[in-house]
Formats: sequence, C-alpha cells, structure tokens
Amino acid sequence: ALANQPLQDGHLKRPACVSSCGQQLERPACLLRAFASRPMGQASSSWCTEGLPDHDGPIAFSSAAPAVRPLSYAPAGNALASVLPPSDVEELLAGCPRELAELLKESGQASVMRCRQWLSAGALRSLQRSLQCCQLKQTARRYRETEAADEYSYSLPSVIPWTELDLDHVVSAGQVFLAEEAQAEKLAHLKKVGLQAVRQGKVGVVFLAGGANWRLGGGDLPAACSKRLVGLKSGKSIMQILCERVRRIVALAQGEDKRSSKKISVPILVMTSRLTHRNVVDHFEANNYFGIPRGDVIFFDQPVSPVMDMSGRLLPQSLGGEFAQSPGGTGAVLRALANSSALEQCRDRGVDCLHILGTDNLLARACDPVFIGFCRNLDVDCACKVTDREDIAEDVELFCIRQSPVSTQFADIEDAACGIEASQASREVLSTRNRSGALGYPGSITSAFMTVTYIEEVVDRPVLPQKVPRVVPFLDFHVDMDCEDEEPYAEPSSPSAPSRPTRQNRGLLKGSWPAESGSPDLACQRALLAAAAEIRASKKPGPDDREEAWRCDVFLDVIGPAAVVRIREAARGPIFLPGSLGAPHGSQVARAIKFDEAPLRCSLVVPSKPNAYVLETSILDYFAFTDRAVALKVNRAREFAPVREPKGRHTAEAARQMMRQLHSGWVLAAGGGIDDGGDPEALLEVSPLVSFEGESLGPPNQPSLAATGRGLDLDGSVLKLPCHLSAPEEASSQAQPQKDARVVEARPEKAVEAYGLDTCPYYLQEYPRRPQMSASVEPQLSRPGTGVLKQQTPM
Repeated sequence: ALANQPLQDGHLKRPACVSSCGQQLERPACLLRAFASRPMGQASSSWCTEGLPDHDGPIAFSSAAPAVRPLSYAPAGNALASVLPPSDVEELLAGCPRELAELLKESGQASVMRCRQWLSAGALRSLQRSLQCCQLKQTARRYRETEAADEYSYSLPSVIPWTELDLDHVVSAGQVFLAEEAQAEKLAHLKKVGLQAVRQGKVGVVFLAGGANWRLGGGDLPAACSKRLVGLKSGKSIMQILCERVRRIVALAQGEDKRSSKKISVPILVMTSRLTHRNVVDHFEANNYFGIPRGDVIFFDQPVSPVMDMSGRLLPQSLGGEFAQSPGGTGAVLRALANSSALEQCRDRGVDCLHILGTDNLLARACDPVFIGFCRNLDVDCACKVTDREDIAEDVELFCIRQSPVSTQFADIEDAACGIEASQASREVLSTRNRSGALGYPGSITSAFMTVTYIEEVVDRPVLPQKVPRVVPFLDFHVDMDCEDEEPYAEPSSPSAPSRPTRQNRGLLKGSWPAESGSPDLACQRALLAAAAEIRASKKPGPDDREEAWRCDVFLDVIGPAAVVRIREAARGPIFLPGSLGAPHGSQVARAIKFDEAPLRCSLVVPSKPNAYVLETSILDYFAFTDRAVALKVNRAREFAPVREPKGRHTAEAARQMMRQLHSGWVLAAGGGIDDGGDPEALLEVSPLVSFEGESLGPPNQPSLAATGRGLDLDGSVLKLPCHLSAPEEASSQAQPQKDARVVEARPEKAVEAYGLDTCPYYLQEYPRRPQMSASVEPQLSRPGTGVLKQQTPM
C-alpha cells in the first residue's frame, strides 16, 4: 500500500491509521513504568532500570487498560525500495568525529546513526562515545576470522583401560578414562591423593558465573544465583549448593588428618561479567558467603564484547547507545584470571591447580577429590570431565581429537584434544558411533582441571572463537508511516507531574531524546532480557503461528528519560516493520522522513529463532597446546543435571528429578526407606554439608563418619517426601529462612492507583530500585584519633 502513495514535498504522504482489513486501530495503554530523577546539570537515564533513584521515588506498574491492541503486525516488505532514494552514508555521518566516521564506514555500522534525528545534541555525543567503546574493528575482525575455512578433521578419542596405567602407560592427547570401570581400590587411592592436595592448600576452585543465559532466555542473571528458578525444597540456589560441597570436601580433608590442627583453606574464585557481577556479589553477601570465610572468596571480571545479528548489525538495547553485549564463553576465564589479581593471589597462597566449573549444573561435584587425584596422579597439564550424550540434537560441547596437517598458531601439535560446539559440528561428527553403538564423541559437562603453570604458559596464545547462534532480544526503532491523526509526544507543562500515557504521546519528536548516563552493569540489556523471559513465559504461540518473533511496544518518555515496556500486550509479528530504521530497507525509510516530522516509535523484539551470532571460546580450546590433555568419563545420572533451557531436556524440572533419583539411591544404599505418598515429583534433597557422594548416611561405624565425626544414620528409617536432610548447622537458618530480595512470592490483588491506572507490583523482581552500594565496596574510614576503621554511611 505504501508503494502506491504519491510523493509530496519529497516524502511519502501518510494515510490514516488503518489495518490491512480496513479497521481503525486502537493503541495499547497497558504499560510498565519506571521514573527516574534528573541529576543537576545532566539528565539521568532510566532505560527500564538504569538510573533509578535511591530514594523512594514513584514507580508505577500498570496491569489493565481499556485500549485494545492490534491483533497482528504488518510484515516489512521491499515496497519502499522502489520509490525511495538510496541512503547517503556521508549524510548519516555528518558531524561525527573523523575517526568515528571512518570506523563506522569500515565496520559497516553506519546504520546505527539513522536515529540521530530524534536525539538531542547531548544524546548524540553519548551515542558516539558508546560506539567508540565498542571496539568495532576488533569485533569485525573476530567475526571475519570465524568465516575462515576449517582445515581440521576430527577423530574419536581413544578409551584407555585402567590396567594400562600400572604398566608405564604414556599419556597422550585426547585419551579418555572411564570412571565406572575403575576398581574401588583405585578410586579410593585417587580420592586420597585429591584430599591430600586439598589439605596441603594446593587446590583452588573457579566458578563460571558471567554468562548471559542465552539458551535459558536470560530471565535470571545468572541462573546459579536464582533460588526461584531451581525450586528446591531447601530454597538453595545452585551457587549455594556448590559452595557447600566445597565446605564438605574441606571437612573430609580435615578429618583425614586429625593430628594436624592447621586450618584448611580452599580459595573460591568467582568469575562474573558486567551482566552478572552485582547480582552475584549481592547473592554472596546476602547469604553470608554460604559459611565460607570472606577472605577465601575472590571475584574477578570477564570482558564482554558486542553481539551482531546474522546480517552483521549491532543490536540496540537503548536509544542512547547501549548495544547488546555478551561474555566470551568459558575460554575467557584464563585471560580474566591473568588480567586480574586472582591468579597472582593463587600463587601467593601456594595453589598450583584449579578446578574450573560451570554453575548451571545442579549435580556438579565442586572440588571433586577423585577428579583432582586422577589429574595429579597422571601429572597432566589439563583435563576435563565428559559423559555420554543422549542424542545428536543435544546442545553440549563435544570432546574430540583435532587433526591438523601442520602445527599452527592455534595448536602446538598435529593431534590435539579440543572441544567443538554441537552447532558447529558436522552431521557426520554428531552421528558418529563407537563399537558399542553409542554416540562416539562424548559431551563436556564444563568441569575442567588446569595447573596454574599451564595457565600462565598458554594464556597469551591465540584461540579461534566459535560463532554460536543465539536468540538475542533487541529494540526496533521505527516510524509509523501510516498514522496521520495522532500527535507525537508532547512534554507536559509541569515537569513534576508526569504525563499519563495516552494516544497523544506515543511518538518521539525529533531532537527531543536527552542524553543517557552510562551503565557499568548493562542495566538496559538486563532489563530487556528479563522482559523477554517474561514474554516467553506468559505468551504461547498458536499451533498455526508462522510469525518470526514476539513484539511489544516500548514507550519513550523524555522526562526521565525512561522507557515503558508493554509486556502484557506482546503479540506475534515480524522481525522488522515497513518503517523500521534498522531493517535492510532502513536507509530508504530514513530518507523518506528526512523533512517530515514523523514521530519515532520503539518495539521490543523477541525472536523465535536464533537471530544473532555470539563469539565464544571454550576452555577446551586451550587443550590444543599440550599433548597431556585427557578426559575422565563419568556417570551422567550422578554428575550432570544442567539448567540451561526453559523447555526440553535441560530444564530445572529435569534437574530436580535427577537430584531426587540420585539422593534416593544414597538413602536406599544406606539402609533407609522412602515414602513419596504416590507423588513421583516429591523432592528428596540431601544437604551437601551432610554428604558429598552418599557417604555419612549409614551406620556410625562407617569410615567416613569416623573421619568427619558427623553424619546421619538412616539405617531402618523411612523418609516421607518431600524431605530435605540438613546438617545441624543449617537448623537455625531453616527456622528463619531468608527470602531472596529479588523474588516476589505473591502479587497483591489490588494496589494503589497511580498515574490514572490501576497498578500492582508486577514484574518487581526484575525491575528493582537500584540498591545501595554493597558493604564489600564501601569506603572504610578511620575514626579520628582511634585508628579504628568504621563503615562509611551511604549518602
């Protein structure tokens, strides 16, 4: 219809706001609102959560509205291309600093400047500064490197019997040892070696908690710190369970040598990112570091890099210049360790090896003495845990042997152990089977061992990133070229009286968007990820749905500046609209409305299929620089229950059931019984402080009880489910359970009326007020004349 409209004064005439069926469209008014204060001298930014005031300012959350939303969106077509002139890159970049203009030309990102007509001078400068910080040259180069042809071939790792270890076996790259086939005496010896290393202070544990949870939808960042997501009987998060398993290993190591009174210390290094750092630190502080001495917990940060969609375009997260960022995968832990003081602190404490784990596995054995003893007994530089894959469609990293024709900068040997993402592996590799008929390439469970010396040796080696497809929500800025009867946003007469969102303030005037203050914790992206997760949870596409994404309007308010995310009115639609500035035809749209006062609109787009490539490196990529990289294959039912997907095989529900089956086996093996009352989903949870792998649950004469001096005697007892077997020190905390500050247990049916709308604290856990600065980073000042430190009161 737009292609048939005549040109008037060099731009399209906008017809009345009607749908394709001829019906007049009404505008939604259900919204989520977050107002921000304006600091002196500069307009603060409040894009969903960023820049919210510390004081008790007004925050309104809408739940109902009389307006009705259009049932569907019109897809973006190429009709505009036939009548609009081509884009002028020089005009888009006019007024930009010369270096930035050249950078945008070289990287092909000049399209991000199409919204400059609606930005104020301060907002334009903020956008330019943000683009300069994106390291576009390096990002474009890394994306180009992934396009290079793969010169490698892959072969199955060889399985080595345990009997060969006693015959002067020569360790080589890619060998796999089966833990299930090892004799009890061998496992006991390896466990003893591992506990001895822990007792000597030679072992450190690294938790990877910087990921963006792309597969899970990004609702809780990180998933390891969400008690609501896991839903255990004890109310614990995965992070708490992992920390308590480390405490249990320390207790077992202490009990092995009662003659020594030396306190055992295992440093815990937690890798975060800009997306997760605040939540992770707050989670530790709110739970008193889960009983671990604060001096043993070290936080360090991994860098993030911009994400590009499949056409090479940056994905905007705000109008003022924040773009989607992503951590660099598990392989970034080595560089992050070296760039921080964490690795140096490990050296100073005498730590010579690290156990590196992902934090999405509910059954992960943190500081596993058998695995540590296995690696130290073989004297290997690095090793990992692997397990059987269920089918070829399972999204896990494959452990394999990479064969290259010659040694390259990415490997020192021709046959090197490495990992390959399932999305990057060929169909032949995914479906290859071994002699027994099972899938040949095992899957990594993100549990690796590395010596500190080896990390220092390979940290500066180049590693080729892998391009992993992911679903990344983004903001689509568009002009409504078929609406003439509505006025754009008009600023209210009194700044102290926020305007009520109506049909008259749905667009943004040119030059009206103020500058946004920068967000060190990527508040815009975190808020949009939370909104996208809420949309996926509350909205389900129909059986005949063929649309590409969920779309919901975002109201742009220049008063804050702030954004209104209309989550409850999300509807199915295309990725881009006819008036989208970020679409392939966006240059024609920008030229068409150059001399028009068209208001700018905004929508949150949540694609149904992967729309972007995320560059990630794996910790297994660094296995290619040594010929002494091996794997220990473990039982999947005992050690692998990931929480990675909202639906499928790696869900929280599946992880809870695997924990129940494992812990039920422990109780039955100890002579106890289970009464689930006919409910197959009733949970049984054994606290990690009671048992690490089933020990300390039987009669008091067990060696494990004699060593630790504590445990539970379940012989002859029957447990009624749901049940949580807790340690004595947990009794006091269970009597007064702590609530997660970010979780709202129930929503009140009625709330106060604000801004003319009935509101309730909807979505409060994902859009909290900015909390006060955590106690761990507050300045410590001495009292005059005393020399005693006191805590600075927050302003």
